[in-house]
Amino acid sequence: MMNEVIENSLFKKNPIRFQELRKYVKEFNASYNGSNIIQDDIFSVARNYVAKNDKHLELLRLPIKDDDFCAFTCVRNGELFTVLNSALPLCKQNFAAGHELYHIWRYISDQDDSLPHSGSLLTAEDMDETTATQEDMEANAFSALLLVPVAALNEQIDVYGLDRKNLGLDAVVRLMDIFAVPFKAMVLRLFEEGILDKHATIMLLQQGTSENLSRSMQHQNIALRWQKRTTDIIDMGFLPVLLQQNQEANLLPERRITEDEQSLEEMNAWLSRK
Repeated sequence: MMNEVIENSLFKKNPIRFQELRKYVKEFNASYNGSNIIQDDIFSVARNYVAKNDKHLELLRLPIKDDDFCAFTCVRNGELFTVLNSALPLCKQNFAAGHELYHIWRYISDQDDSLPHSGSLLTAEDMDETTATQEDMEANAFSALLLVPVAALNEQIDVYGLDRKNLGLDAVVRLMDIFAVPFKAMVLRLFEEGILDKHATIMLLQQGTSENLSRSMQHQNIALRWQKRTTDIIDMGFLPVLLQQNQEANLLPERRITEDEQSLEEMNAWLSRK
């Protein structure tokens, strides 16, 4: 099982494509993020990218009580919509947003025209580095390269004086805290950059049980913020604003406005249920 994380990675399956994505992500970062470590600014980065390409992204964060559902993206009437499950740990939301940003990037840069027809659905299995599809492998690689750029990774290893030749679980948890990504994604990035060899990577993946990770986080008092399930976040994007604008401009009949308000209230009530 742990070996699948390596074998099902783009780095292993298609190293040429991985290196292409590395170059594209470096250019993307320079244009839409700069030298910042992104963390949960990934949501702003995605909106910024779409806006700078003269399109609009409705990015909705909704607490859906299903750990298997991570995110989906679709195109309707030329508008981009991405829904992220805010009931997931925040580090997984970050990674899912980066994954969906790959599909959006491919669509906007005219590399792929499938998004308007079939959309993109991200499940836990696809995000957990065990996917077998080329597209999801590429999206996972894109997200990881974007959230954990090599220059920042090497810099932070040196800043915290981490031993490159003997990176243990506590050191990986430290890096998880810095880059706000899931454990497997962090370990795989270290493998991709040659900081971990295959044996050390498999050993760390075996050690990375939820109990061991929780113990390390508690002991070091780090990374816990990125494990928080933000079930209190219900972000409807611009939908409430658009409803208000329609009402103020008399663009819709009063009956339709009332129905739309009721629909939003019902959705909020359903998402807020305990």
